Amino acid sequence: MKRILLVACVTVGWAGWTAAQMPDPKAIEEMTKAMQALSAVASNAAPVVDFRELKAMLPADLAGMKRTAARGEKNGAMGMTVSEAQGSYETATPPEGEDAGAIRIKLTDMGGVGAFGALAQFGWAAAEIDRETDTGYEKTTTCDGFKAHEQYDTEGKHGSIQVLVGNRFIVEVEGDNVEMTALQAALKKIELKKLSELKPKPKAAK
Repeated sequence: MKRILLVACVTVGWAGWTAAQMPDPKAIEEMTKAMQALSAVASNAAPVVDFRELKAMLPADLAGMKRTAARGEKNGAMGMTVSEAQGSYETATPPEGEDAGAIRIKLTDMGGVGAFGALAQFGWAAAEIDRETDTGYEKTTTCDGFKAHEQYDTEGKHGSIQVLVGNRFIVEVEGDNVEMTALQAALKKIELKKLSELKPKPKAAK
């Protein structure tokens, strides 16, 4: 099916060209082979955990906050697959005259991207960071034995915590109009050890 769609797209694209504009037949053949190879790689992408399992690990609520949305999805392209789930939380009753606090929790299985792809996106996992400014800080640390990255802006009351779990899962907790302690408390609501033990289900035999 993927190969048919690729060929169909190429056919539609070439249909609008005049004879003088048509590329060399050999170039067309090489382009078709390249697209077929990419299609084959995509079809053999490494398996990832079902996003429904990740979604089930999202906290139902946080201290003083209610969950306003939860979603999950699986995306794949060019031989790389990612499964993720995300929950949104807001202050149930913000103080009068103040904006509601908001926290977002995202759980991502990067197993289908591979170690190099994950490292490219989360370079802090291979670094040691410790810096402060007049309005905040950034540092690498650990959480339940897993490498983590924290950053917080005291002026904007915006911060985030990222944790690399089991060398394949990324836990991201990000918040606006909240203290860092609220983000740390939200992170504790996630069972990191349980997350690290999740495994992709084997593909059903054809």
